[in-house]
Amino acid sequence: MVAFADGAAEVLDARIFRLGERFEHAGFLALCFLSFMVPFLLGHPQLLVGIAVNAFLVLAALNMDSKKVVPLALLPSIGAIARGVLFGPFTFALVYMVPFIWAGNMALIFAMKFLFAGRKTDYLISLGAGSLVKAGFLFSAAYAMLQFSLVPALFLEAMGVVQLITAVAGGLLAFALWKAGARLGIIG
Repeated sequence: MVAFADGAAEVLDARIFRLGERFEHAGFLALCFLSFMVPFLLGHPQLLVGIAVNAFLVLAALNMDSKKVVPLALLPSIGAIARGVLFGPFTFALVYMVPFIWAGNMALIFAMKFLFAGRKTDYLISLGAGSLVKAGFLFSAAYAMLQFSLVPALFLEAMGVVQLITAVAGGLLAFALWKAGARLGIIG
C-alpha cells in the first residue's frame, strides 16, 4: 500500500515545465481564483464553463505538483454549486455528483501527469485517454444515481458526452496556451 501511495505521489508531482517559485505560486492562486469564479464569470453555457475548467485542470497537470492540483480539482464544482448555474433548478442534484466530479477531475489530471508528463506519451493520446476516463466515470456515476432517482436523466448527457467534449476542448485550449507561452518565452 505504501508503494502505491509513493507511486501515486510521484505521478502527481510530475511536471512538463517548472516555473520559478513566485510564478508558480502566482499561477496557482490565479488558477484557484479562476477555477472557483468561472461559473460566476461565464455563467452559461455549460460547454464554455466546462472548457475553461478543463483547460485549468490540464494546465495545472502540466506545471504544478500534487499539493496544488487537488484544490484545482475541487474548486470548480464548489463554485458551480455556489452559483447554481449549470443545472438551474437541478443544482440540488449536482450536490450528489460533487464527489464524483472531484474524482473525475483528478482522473484527468492524473492521466495527463502519468501519461504525458511521466511516460512522455503523445499529448493527444494522453488527453484522449484522460478525457475518456473522466467522462466514462462521470457517466457511470450519473447512471447509477439515476437508478436511485438521485439525479434527473439530463445528467446522463451532461456527465457523459458533454464532459468528453469539454475535457478534450479544454485540453486543446491548454495545449495552445502552453505552446503560446513557450513561443513567448514565458514557460519552458
